[in-house]
Amino acid sequence: MKTIFPELQHCPLRHRAIRQSTCTAIQLEEGSVTFRLLDEWVDECCRNYRGKGLKAGNRLLFVTSKPLDTVVVALACLRSQWIFCPVNPAFPDEQRKGYRARIGATLEADSAGINFYQRLFQPEKRPQPESSLKPIEISPEDIYDLIATSGTTGIPKAVAHSYKNHYFSALGSMHTLPLSYGDTWLLSLPLFHVGGLAIVMRCLLAGATMTLFDSRQERKLPLEEMLARQRLTHLSLVNTQLFRLIQSGLSLYEAGVRYILLGGGVASPRLVEEVKAQGITVLTTYGMTEMSSQICTGEPLFTDSGVTSGSVLPWREVRLSEQGEILVRGETLAKGYYADGAVTSLGDSRGWFHTGDKGLWFNGQIQICGRMDNMLISGGENIHPEEIEQALLTLPEIVQAVVVSMTDSEFGMRPVAYVQTVDGTLNEPFTKERLAGKIAKFKVPVHVRLFPEQIAESGIKINRRFFQALLE
Repeated sequence: MKTIFPELQHCPLRHRAIRQSTCTAIQLEEGSVTFRLLDEWVDECCRNYRGKGLKAGNRLLFVTSKPLDTVVVALACLRSQWIFCPVNPAFPDEQRKGYRARIGATLEADSAGINFYQRLFQPEKRPQPESSLKPIEISPEDIYDLIATSGTTGIPKAVAHSYKNHYFSALGSMHTLPLSYGDTWLLSLPLFHVGGLAIVMRCLLAGATMTLFDSRQERKLPLEEMLARQRLTHLSLVNTQLFRLIQSGLSLYEAGVRYILLGGGVASPRLVEEVKAQGITVLTTYGMTEMSSQICTGEPLFTDSGVTSGSVLPWREVRLSEQGEILVRGETLAKGYYADGAVTSLGDSRGWFHTGDKGLWFNGQIQICGRMDNMLISGGENIHPEEIEQALLTLPEIVQAVVVSMTDSEFGMRPVAYVQTVDGTLNEPFTKERLAGKIAKFKVPVHVRLFPEQIAESGIKINRRFFQALLE
């Protein structure tokens, strides 16, 4: 089936409900949801929230761990011109209240107001004739969502996107990462982050299927079990998740996987090669909330100092400042930071957003060298933690690594590394000895320690602040 993308000013779900009414929009363990049924659910959600007094331009604070409800509410907001404001349900009450006040939310909710699972097994009502479904006009330039930035202290910033931002983000992604009817993408990223919402938009624009393993279950299924239960062609993973999949012994290619988008800023060359040997395309990516997810994507190139994160995708521009800071702009750049009813633009006088990330070009791809503000100065030498982390990942026993700094009376600051290993053991002197052959001796961590057992290892990004606090 040839993919015909919806026009920018039309609701993408209604476009699919007209053109692919009986095709699967969402695959659940309990059954499948067609584009037509999803369209009906979104209409019902719209009626539900209109009944609660929600009007165009109002902000809906949505707090839930239910991905199916979140998808429906996100699309209802797009259709009804409400501003979708999802937040992490793990936010402490005070932080959530402060964020709600900052964005001026009219309503707070935790459900779409629909018993989806009961509907799945009800006899289907006779659908309206397809000719009765008409395109729905939306407002692509207006604020569509407010996404709370992750990793902040205190009250998070709210990044305001338009639907236009997401539209061109999705189209540009498909330039390097093909997606079409018949493909299935595991919706594994949280929908209160831009990465999760980006998967929804890509699938809608391409007519592909989103696969959900609902969190109603007490036990979260391991990824290899998900692959055994459902055919998944596209996965968004981090290095640790990829390691676990390889360790499970599952043949990813035989399970149906064709593309893996590897985020989180690090990649292990041996893991990438093992997956590529199965016939699977592995792509590294560089993105951020302010640019509506992906900025650069491509097949990784490994250098002495790290790994590349791909070439610049269409509808984005990237350049480096004299100090090596990555500057970005384009159709995917968010409208700004939202607070107290006003939007503060992200760009400078020429429209460039200063990311705070340090980078360099390698064979036409961007390589991320770390955060400008992560850099530590040790004995007068500049040290970027990310360079040490990448060097640690070249050691076969190390799966994940994070480097933080400790105060030192002689050098000012010294690096300390925390690592996750294959078997849970660590030979610190041997690790440091081998590192000395990969990076300058003054960059070798003064201590190398194992990850604490209780640390969650499934996040998309390393929580550097957690490890810094642990050290202190």
